[in-house]
This record gives sequence, C-alpha cells and structure tokens, in this order.
Amino acid sequence: MQKKKLVLVTFLAAVVVSVGAIFGVLAHGSQPQPNVPVTSILNDTGIVTAGTNYQIQNDGAGSYFNGVASVSSILQGSSGDWVLDTGSSTTRTILIDLRQPVANSGAAPPFAWELLPARIISKCHEALAGSFPAMALNQTLSCPMGISFQYGGNSYGLMMASGPNSDINYAETNNPLVTCTSMNGSNQCDKWTLLPIQQPNGTIKNIARLRQALKGNYNFAFLGDYYVSFSMEVTNP
Repeated sequence: MQKKKLVLVTFLAAVVVSVGAIFGVLAHGSQPQPNVPVTSILNDTGIVTAGTNYQIQNDGAGSYFNGVASVSSILQGSSGDWVLDTGSSTTRTILIDLRQPVANSGAAPPFAWELLPARIISKCHEALAGSFPAMALNQTLSCPMGISFQYGGNSYGLMMASGPNSDINYAETNNPLVTCTSMNGSNQCDKWTLLPIQQPNGTIKNIARLRQALKGNYNFAFLGDYYVSFSMEVTNP
C-alpha cells in the first residue's frame, strides 16, 4: 500500500510540475514586448525667422537618439507605434510653428513659434495590426498623429487625426503618410518616412487642429486649424 501511495504521489507531483511549466510558458509568452529603440529624424529647411521653415522640425541639434539627453525615441512594444518624446530633456526640443492658420477656422494660437519639449506619436496600429514593423516595403499608410506640448502652464495638442483609422476624428485634418522604405535581413521594415499630403492647391502640407486641455476634466478648447509641413524619418536602429 505504501508503495502504491508513493507512486501516486510521484505521479501527481510530475503532473503539477508539468502543468506549472505549461502555465509558465504561457505567462512568459504573454509578457509585453519590449520597446524598440529607434533614431528619429525631423528634417529642417529654410530660416525660422523668415518663416521658410517646416512647421514641425528639429531644434538644430540633429537626430534624436533613444536614451541620449533624456530623449525617448522608440517603437512601442505594445503597439509598434512610433513615439518621440523630449519632455524629460533639458537640452532637446522640437520646433512648433503656428504662423500658418487656416482661414475662418477660429485660429487663436498661444504663440507664433517656439522650441519646446514635446511628444510625437504616430498611431499606425490603427491602420495596420503591428504598426510600423509590420509594413511591407514601399507600403504607405495614413496614420493619425498627435503632438503634445506645454506652454505657459497649459497643455496643448496639435492633432492630425481623421478618418476610419483614427480613434478620434477631426474630419478637416490630414493624417501623415507613413511609408516603409527599407527591409532588414529578417524581411521586416526598418526605415520609414512621414510626409504630409498634397492639398488641392498643390502644396504639400497637412491641416492640423490645435486643442488645449481644460484643467479638471477631459474636455478641450479648440484653438483653430493650422497648415503644417514636415519631413520626418525613423530608422531602426
């Protein structure tokens, strides 16, 4: 009898170990994927004081690297979306230029142009599962984008987010066009460009809506629409 009990206990222990191993694998497999560090390039052009610049461009210090000068430049592990965040940096900023308001849009800009800590996110997962890394070579997606920043103690968002691929729909705005331009040895996209659309008058600019977060709730004050030009690149690494 004791021998039978010993065999049974040994068998049950083996079952427990096996089940634990299985659930361990499942738990490990369900862990969130890590963020992927990337290089973010906000190209610049023209002279800011003359107004011949892109409306969204770098601060004159070149590319943004993840972990350098407290900058976050990543593809999110959870979604594959691109995020460039200089909010924690004391040296890196992003140019925000609001000198091209759309006529009759109620534009009330808080400034003309400023170099500010800002956070940019391009949500291509709303157009394609897997977002940036899942794109095919030369594939172009219309991806909502938000640029958030603070000025004068207030929080603002410059939003280019419209259509069925956006979790919000500011119908008059234009999503940036994101194109995969290179594949790595694993046949996964590793370089992208982000550009505006062509407007009916032939200019290459997007319309963006400026909103101000109202304190104490989740509502916004809308401060009009603005034309914005830009030329952005993301590379991995």
